[in-house]
Amino acid sequence: MYIFDVIYKLVAILKKIRMKKTFIFIILISFVLTNCKSQTEYFAPKGIIDKTEVLKNKSEWTELNNMESVDKYTRIGDSLFGGEIACNVKPLSGIDTKSFKVLAGTKYAKDKNHVFYPIEIKCIDYQDCGVCYYGKIIVESANPKTFKYLGKDYASDGINAFFRGIQIKDADGKSFKVINGPDYFYFSVDKNNVYIHSDIFKSADAKTFYYNKDDKRNIGDVFIIGDKNREWEFIPPSSIKEIEKK
Repeated sequence: MYIFDVIYKLVAILKKIRMKKTFIFIILISFVLTNCKSQTEYFAPKGIIDKTEVLKNKSEWTELNNMESVDKYTRIGDSLFGGEIACNVKPLSGIDTKSFKVLAGTKYAKDKNHVFYPIEIKCIDYQDCGVCYYGKIIVESANPKTFKYLGKDYASDGINAFFRGIQIKDADGKSFKVINGPDYFYFSVDKNNVYIHSDIFKSADAKTFYYNKDDKRNIGDVFIIGDKNREWEFIPPSSIKEIEKK
């Protein structure tokens, strides 16, 4: 409605100064075309090849070629984008494109200087365009030369441990390991502590902590975990209730 209001006012002004109708028409058409172009002309590339499904089971750090995408990291020429590409979203900054690689299916990436993970995803919603893209991506304190993905969104560089791109406070990266379990079973241990997600499970003993997948008490979304002294009933994502140990 704003455009038409402006056009209406412009016509009224031009009529007052008695300009020729042909000149009025030319000015109006030029105004409308220029305005519409500025509102709808967005950068939205076509022909992107998503290789995530092909590579996600290979556990290999993979370089991106031009017009390729993995885990929504996309390379276009010498630029790298994260997330959706539309609405003139800008490429990621602070990345060495020549050494950039992605570990498909994990959302982790790295170059010679940094490790990356979509720690923050930003969304914008224009009247005629919406997009969600990677914001903060640098995994602080992570060494790309020794960085290893351990599964279940956990990783280690041999000194520090990480969960979904965030350093786990005080975790020992050298002894850190993931406890195998079903979907949404996010437990890990190091020589000192048991962790659920990135939080310390203070009640459990790290040296004797266990999960037995064959325990008959594991029913549906209920899982039994324990250590030498206690047992708990765990219900994802984070409910833990102590039960009588058997």
